[in-house]
Amino acid sequence: MKVTNSLLTLALALAPLTATAYQKAENIDQAKTMVTDDGYAIVMYARDWDKYSKKTAELMMADPAVTKALGNAVVMTMDVPNVTLKEEHDVNKQRFGNLNLDFPNVYPAIILYDKTGRRLTDILIPFAERKNPTAIAEKVATAMTAARKQAKLLTQAESAQGVEKARLIGQAASINGINRPNNVANILKQLDPEDKSGTYQLATLNLYATAIESADTKDWEADLAKMKKLIDNPMLTTDQKQQACCICIGLLRRHGGLARKAELKQMIGKLKSLDPNSLLGRSAIDAERMWISELNLIEGWSPAVLPTDATPVELTGDLPISAAGTYEVTFTYKKGTEALRVAAVELYDGNKKIAEDRHAGFMGIKQNNNVYTLNAPATVKKPRILVIFNMGQKLDSYGRITITKK
Repeated sequence: MKVTNSLLTLALALAPLTATAYQKAENIDQAKTMVTDDGYAIVMYARDWDKYSKKTAELMMADPAVTKALGNAVVMTMDVPNVTLKEEHDVNKQRFGNLNLDFPNVYPAIILYDKTGRRLTDILIPFAERKNPTAIAEKVATAMTAARKQAKLLTQAESAQGVEKARLIGQAASINGINRPNNVANILKQLDPEDKSGTYQLATLNLYATAIESADTKDWEADLAKMKKLIDNPMLTTDQKQQACCICIGLLRRHGGLARKAELKQMIGKLKSLDPNSLLGRSAIDAERMWISELNLIEGWSPAVLPTDATPVELTGDLPISAAGTYEVTFTYKKGTEALRVAAVELYDGNKKIAEDRHAGFMGIKQNNNVYTLNAPATVKKPRILVIFNMGQKLDSYGRITITKK
């Protein structure tokens, strides 16, 4: 099965009259005769199962900003079929040699390799960016800058020894946005057996295992302090820092309660600011929506507003309480794996408590004692309602709250 190269042909046709910055090659043998410190790039696009992918790639590679961002990289193209047969696999092997051709999950994409053929990063072009060459060029430029920074550190490491060499390689491994050097943990261990540089510990850091262990921690404050220290460590990659942020958020959510809500909000903001466009960065938006909400008369309750202890939670919104009389606060369950458990509801006029109803309420599929009665002895000028819950760690509950005057 013949591998087409229409992208390369059309890119040449569409290219501006001025010379493009990058170089073009048909295969790895030709590319090796041209390669510089900027390495290789393969432009991958869908062959016939995404009609927009090819056109996007053609326009992208003809854009002056993108071509400039690629520097002196040697560029090859590859149209990816929906299913790769053995014959095509053999052709690809012959064209690209030992370059890692693991296919990305978004097309088109630019796969960067260093001059040794090590895969550095996948620059993905999602649908939302297909008509934005400026954004694409910025992604390419950022990746190329990171690649050059890593290459410089690795070159410096070639003339160093022992701990200093480990330090330089460790710094190269922590460059954000590109893959670490191959076998880096073992190399660091050999160069610096006592880990005086601290690079081996960071290279072998398993934050996924840490996240699992933190679920059952007995000293969550200590774990929280460790994760915060990692977030401030300049040797960690952005992804590692975001993972540490997620562990902090989990600890604060499970154990901190409402008393640590401001800290939780700050950590969610940190998660987003580190890399707003990453998967973890985008998840911060959901975390804000779910966990930084307030107990509100219109929105009701959700896991975001429920404490794990008996800290009173204020009901916000325009409370329909004014004249003296009897008011009923009703909790109505809507969904969730857990029933709502309420211990008491208190009515205040400003900072003065004027009424309360203390009884155990259970609001699930079956409602038990879900109405709280508050008797206001006089006109209430500044009505406030505080609710005391009894949820423990089981917070998956949603429902609405109503206030009526009898």
